[in-house]
Amino acid sequence: MAAQPGNSSGKAARPPSAHALPRPWHTILQHAALPTLTHDEQTRFNVVAAMNRFLAQRLLPRVEAAAKQSVEPALEAALVRPPADRHEYRRALEQDLTWRIWSRMRRATMEMRQQAGQLAVLRQLPALVETCRALNVPGDHLQLDASLAPPRYLEALPAHLMPGGYVGERAADDVGAGASYEIGIYATLGGQSGPASDRAGRATVAWLEDHRPGWRPRRILDLGCGMGSNTLVLARAFPEADVVAIDAGAPMLRYGAARARALGVDNVRFVQGDIEQPPLAAEAPFDLIVTLMVLHETSRAAVQRIFAASYRHLAAGGVAFHLEQPPYRDKPLLEQCLRDWDGRYNNEAFWSALHDMDLVAGLCAAGFDASGIRETTANAVPVEPPPGQALQEDYGRGGAWYVVTGEKPPAS
Repeated sequence: MAAQPGNSSGKAARPPSAHALPRPWHTILQHAALPTLTHDEQTRFNVVAAMNRFLAQRLLPRVEAAAKQSVEPALEAALVRPPADRHEYRRALEQDLTWRIWSRMRRATMEMRQQAGQLAVLRQLPALVETCRALNVPGDHLQLDASLAPPRYLEALPAHLMPGGYVGERAADDVGAGASYEIGIYATLGGQSGPASDRAGRATVAWLEDHRPGWRPRRILDLGCGMGSNTLVLARAFPEADVVAIDAGAPMLRYGAARARALGVDNVRFVQGDIEQPPLAAEAPFDLIVTLMVLHETSRAAVQRIFAASYRHLAAGGVAFHLEQPPYRDKPLLEQCLRDWDGRYNNEAFWSALHDMDLVAGLCAAGFDASGIRETTANAVPVEPPPGQALQEDYGRGGAWYVVTGEKPPAS
């Protein structure tokens, strides 16, 4: 056999490996508000990222194989019928050793991420607070409400195992939650969401370019903005727009506002408020209202109130854009169980219920006409892998999202 070009052994060259190490932590977007990590702290995050890559690309295929080869036949034999739903399927799957190893290790990576993030941030919290204070001094781009009582679903259960969650504060002018989130999410996703961890924002802009080419919204509202990584994508894509970003977590907003200033983005105003009842009496209407991977952090009643607020504050001809993980309705039971993992093991109390909800019906109940509601998908080009490689879906963490939108007809 003739030798392959560039391969003196005479053996066929192997295709590029999809199991290569993820992008290291030091390639994260640098800015003045970003925590400074020691060599050892960076190494901890790189280990988390590498473990997540291993679990998704090496161990998860074995979970799927075990489910098909062993779990499903045994379950159907015991039931004398196919499983009725993902709950029956999950109870059998959880007895499989491969699943249990994958699940426990996945939980461990999240615990490791949060511990590493908290320790790194606490070590330098006074300096981070001072840096963000200095960045936030000029202008009215940050508006906080000390009287706000955060919704119970944000206080009672720290999402993603993050101590204190999005709203907990340890010091005056605390920015710890935002700082820990930015350095940690990059490791959990292995950099695949981009150096700025803003893939959902980039997917939103790409969706608008496809579905509303040439449209230039002048007023944009981001409900549940967190630290604003995705918000800044919208602000940069539409630099002439006024962008209002609302969140209940003051530490996220302080950090997000400082981060925006550090990155030179000045058309965003970060406002503390309850996204179910946003403080927008003097702000509305908005041409574009978005929630980007936010609804699963709320509750069934909250989703309906958020939809109602979106309708109430939307301008004629505007779009309410809600991006989330896909619903379970058309997914095989095994995939449903894999996607459901965060709802059972990662402090995402509403994750499972949301993905069983009929969000189209929810938008109709909020006032949107059925003719103006669409279910589509959104994605953005991942930072990796390079062309020619392919990564298996890491369920719940991939960048192929479900989108449900409601539009108001233009003014006559």
